Amino acid sequence: MLLNLTEEQIIQLAPDAASVKAGKGLATRAKWVLLEHSDRAIWGHCQGSGKTPYQTVIDTKNVAFKCSCPSRKFPCKHGLGLLFLYAAQAEQFKETDEPTWVTSWLSKREEKAEKKEQKAKSDTPVDEAAQAKRQAMRHQKVLNGIDELEIWLKDLLRNGLINIPERAYTLFDGIARRMVDAQAPGLANRLKAIQEINFYEESWKYKLTDQLGKLYLLMKSYRNLDLQPEEWQQEIRTQIGYPQAKEDVLAGETITDQWLVLHKRSQKLNELNNDIYWLHGCRSNRFAIYLSFTTPGTLAEFNLVPGSTYDGKLCYYKGVGSLRALFKECELSEEAVTPHFCANLQEATARYREALQQNPFAENVPVLVENLRLAVQGKQLCVQDANNELMPVQMQDITRTDILSVTGGKPFAAFFLADANCWELNSMWYQSDYYIWRDERN
Repeated sequence: MLLNLTEEQIIQLAPDAASVKAGKGLATRAKWVLLEHSDRAIWGHCQGSGKTPYQTVIDTKNVAFKCSCPSRKFPCKHGLGLLFLYAAQAEQFKETDEPTWVTSWLSKREEKAEKKEQKAKSDTPVDEAAQAKRQAMRHQKVLNGIDELEIWLKDLLRNGLINIPERAYTLFDGIARRMVDAQAPGLANRLKAIQEINFYEESWKYKLTDQLGKLYLLMKSYRNLDLQPEEWQQEIRTQIGYPQAKEDVLAGETITDQWLVLHKRSQKLNELNNDIYWLHGCRSNRFAIYLSFTTPGTLAEFNLVPGSTYDGKLCYYKGVGSLRALFKECELSEEAVTPHFCANLQEATARYREALQQNPFAENVPVLVENLRLAVQGKQLCVQDANNELMPVQMQDITRTDILSVTGGKPFAAFFLADANCWELNSMWYQSDYYIWRDERN
């Protein structure tokens, strides 16, 4: 069996806390009239309130769920219950041949994957003249939007920044919508990020000027796009909001590695579910970000489990120091791996500075550091290394409590998303065990 998940990892797959609670309630042998497995799936019959038990199956090579219950949640409580039960009592599952309903579902999944691969390889004729015309029209719309944004920024600076906190809630809405109309969603997102600065923190002035500076730099860079090297032209266009075709990304260089899932963050954008995964290549020592978009009631193409390792081939998006990537192939690995950690905070901050020197637009730089303890400097929570160097950190309250209770104040390793002021701690390793906390942002 290619499945060895901890309870914390299974919880990361749940759609909400209520499903976790309900799933744990079904993780007992008495609730299931049948429990079986093959080398690629586990399945069972869960007796509900009706006469016919619910048929539940889990693909263990690329974690996915199917259940005959009417629930609109994915995975449902029966799928979670089956997985919780297998993680705790795998010996209760009898190895046998797959029944027709399991084989049929797995076969359909394989066919769907093959069709997607064939579609990606298909050579669809492109009307280059029409494409060039659309690109020229969009380029002009973006330039017009940048002209308006520059006037707006100069008015903002002329009136002064000190009163922005009291007006931030409505100040950026109109100009952000205008950037969307100008087909520059990247600029709109940067304006929204400025609006969401916590103006009650002492560091708000630095964050505000830093983000305004990067916004202005991006505007100027786009105006001088033709003067930039090809790699930077692609990076600037991506920052503005131009998409890169999936087929073009998958046609690029392939990085084959064992990819460890460091962290998962779930967000809701209107009616779209967006899961962000941070990965680390154990041989290449490269970070990657994989984005998964699904609508309610649908399953993701790859349902990655934090703390697990996947044998896979990744293709990176074009750009300067780009981390976003797509999977060409992905299969859950039996092997447990540990990532490469920076030995101390000095080495980690040097990695952070290198990332910014390479690309000044870089944000949330991924960093792995070992030999750390929690510390407090004044009112600020920090991590401290063996050289007594300190770094301000932020984390959920439950994360801080769990770290102290698990480590007892002893050294641990962690995964951070770093910026200039404060690093965000998202997952931890202690004595080779991996710990993660649910990260949902709506």
